[in-house]
Amino acid sequence: MLPPFLRVANDLNQEASEWLARHIAEGARSVFLPAGKTPEKLYALWEKERPKFLEGATLKQIDDVLTGPQAGVFKKFFEEHLPSYTGQFEWIDRADGGADVAILGLGLNGHIAFHEPSLPTNFYGGCVELTEITRRTLGLGEPTWGLTYGASTFMQCRSILMIASGESKRDVVARLSQASPTLPASVLLEHRDFTLLIDGAASTF
Repeated sequence: MLPPFLRVANDLNQEASEWLARHIAEGARSVFLPAGKTPEKLYALWEKERPKFLEGATLKQIDDVLTGPQAGVFKKFFEEHLPSYTGQFEWIDRADGGADVAILGLGLNGHIAFHEPSLPTNFYGGCVELTEITRRTLGLGEPTWGLTYGASTFMQCRSILMIASGESKRDVVARLSQASPTLPASVLLEHRDFTLLIDGAASTF
């Protein structure tokens, strides 16, 4: 039986897009967006269809690499994958607070943005040293620092959608479904409107 917050999508990207469209129709004007492989196809869908619900929305970067040769790599990601919307972005280096809603990814170690497992659950945001698994996943050297929002910021959103796809995410999805306290993302299970949307490859159910 699925936990009440978890949904296995038939089409993860279409369903994530419909989720955001619904919340913007209900009054949301700003949205946190993640970089990474999981949302690439979602952003390709938006670039192809240019949905009206995104017009005028403020898109907020949630994290970026701060030091080393790949500093700013996530900003470059958005410029590559959402070029039609770069003028609507609030970049992380100009961060001025929260957003109405959030779409988030899920790291292999359960991090959200760069809120790593070593940080307190009430972390709001700032400069953080990235863990070995995060550096390895991103192909980064060491030591590497990132700039990020934390779980406390995301908890202030009206609604949160977390997306996860692929077999590599099966273990962390299963652990999150069991509310493992070692995962930063588990804090979000306490949010009044949290949804974990996964594809079939990430499911063990």
